[in-house]
Formats: sequence, structure tokens, C-alpha cells
Amino acid sequence: MSAPFSLAPPPPALLPPAPAARVGSAGERFLTGPGLLVFLLTALAAYEAFLLLTIFGPTDGGLLGDFVRDFQLWCYRGDPRTGGISWLAVSVMMLEPFFIVGVSALLWKKVFLQLRHPRVWRAHARAAATALGLVFACVAGLVLYARADAARAVALPPFPAERIRVRLDPPDTPFVDQKGAPFRFADLRGRVVLVTGVYAACTTACPEIFLELKKILAELPAAARADLSIVALSLNPEYETAELMNLVAEGRGLAHPGFRYANTAQPAAMHEALTRLQFSATRDPRTGVIGHANLFLLLDRSGHIAYRFTLNPRHQSWLRAGLRALLDEPNAASTPQ
Repeated sequence: MSAPFSLAPPPPALLPPAPAARVGSAGERFLTGPGLLVFLLTALAAYEAFLLLTIFGPTDGGLLGDFVRDFQLWCYRGDPRTGGISWLAVSVMMLEPFFIVGVSALLWKKVFLQLRHPRVWRAHARAAATALGLVFACVAGLVLYARADAARAVALPPFPAERIRVRLDPPDTPFVDQKGAPFRFADLRGRVVLVTGVYAACTTACPEIFLELKKILAELPAAARADLSIVALSLNPEYETAELMNLVAEGRGLAHPGFRYANTAQPAAMHEALTRLQFSATRDPRTGVIGHANLFLLLDRSGHIAYRFTLNPRHQSWLRAGLRALLDEPNAASTPQ
């Protein structure tokens, strides 16, 4: 006889499992929980520490010193002559992380408040370690790029000499130097002349130009320095007087008549001369700052423009090579124009 039919529920082991409550993925929990803020704040703190190192770190050579010095030149508008930096540029970079923190606090207020508890930081120690690793990797990459860039600057092609030499006439503009003495380029015929452009209130490109001039003079033997004239043309002729130019020249340790800081009686004449020599200078109407390139012209002994260089690493080497080549040439002062 068969067993009677039963409506009793099956044993518990035969029941299907109850559906589990849905739990977000690890990525979702990271993006919506305090882990993201732990990562973000740790990265910003490490970034601030890096900036402090680039502001107050050593600049006197070595791997770290060279990097700090170059970083100050790139990002803080550093003055290589005085070692000073633009504190406005520093302030902008230092305050950026605080702005990000403020925005984060507004967008994730409730989650942000959880960060008051140390246990939250301990629970997300991996996020903090990842942030530190990321910042370290970025800094290491920046240092390696700077070293590679410096290495490329050392490995320069040889000076092409006559292949890039020209023979152009400079303008016959009557100048007045810092001592009030009139002169023209033709008066310097028989000497090698290095021409550049500066202005007294410049705090960016001009200190580099003056520093380069001092280096060039220090590298030349006394006999070569005696054959060289340096002419710095005023890029701000409306405002620069002989007295101001003389103060600048003496302050830079550049003596007359080997160094002549030149302007013209009429600003229009100077602007015309600068245009003919292709000195590009643009004044910002808001700040009055004059943007210009670090340009150097070399005139040979016959009074012609022979070479044109800037301050990029290749041209720094070529400027010296071209200068030595012109100084080694025989005196051609008597050559007719």
C-alpha cells in the first residue's frame, strides 16, 4: 500500500537559497565611500610636500639641486642671477590643492565628515598607499625627464659655422649709451660686437641674458675680451634714461665702454632699429611687461651681422663657437661698406 500524499513543505536542505542582498562592486564602494577621499587627500598632501621641497630645497648642484633649480626656473619664474622666485606663482600652485579639497568637502559632505575618525584612514590604508605611490611615480618621471633633457643639451651637434653665416648690414641708427656718449655700429668696426636686447624693469628673460653675458666674458681670455664690444639695446626706449641704464649696467658689473647699454634720442628710432634687427618685443597693455626673446646677434669685424642665436641649449654652445671664430678672424676694419 502506497504512502499517503503529504502537503508538508520539503526539508530545509531542499529549499532554494534565499536571494542575497545586492552589494556594490569594489569599484563602486571606492567611488562612493571614503576611500576615494582618502586617496585624493593623501595625493594632495604629497603634492604639497613636493612643492615645499621645490621651494626650499637646495639649488647648489647634484641631482636634487639641479632639479630644484630648474623647477624654479620653469614654474616659479626664478631669477638665476639672484636665486629669487615669484611668490605669486608659488602661491597659485600651493593654493590649488586647497581649492580641490574645498570642492570635495562640498560635493561629499557626509562622506568627508567620516574622515574625522582614524579608523576610516586605517581601513583605507591601501588607497593612501596607492596615492603616495602615484605621486612618487609622477615625481620620479619628472626628474628622469629633466635629466634626459639635460643629457640632450650636452650632446649637441657641432657648430655649422659658414653654413649658417650671413652678411647683413645693421641699421645706421645713432645711439646714445649709458654714459651719454653717441655711437653707431659703424664706430665699432674692427671689433667683434655682441648685440642683445634688455630693459631695466625686466624680471624674467633679462636676468638670464645678463647672466649669459657675464659667463661669456668670464670664459674669454683677456686679449679676446679686449676685442669684444657688447651692445644691449633698450627694449623700453620711452622710459629708459642714460642715468637708469647706467645704474643697471653698474649693478650688473658690466663696465663701459666694453658694455654699452643703448637707447636713441627718439623712441621711434629705437623701435625702427629693433624691428630691422628682428628683436620681437610686445608690451602687455595691462601690466606693462614686455615679452621678448633671448636674442643675440654677432657682428664681425667688418661690421656685418654674421650670426643670430637664442638661449636654447644648442644656441648657447653655438654662440660661444661663433664668437670664438669671429674673434680669431683678422681685423677687417678697413673693408669698405
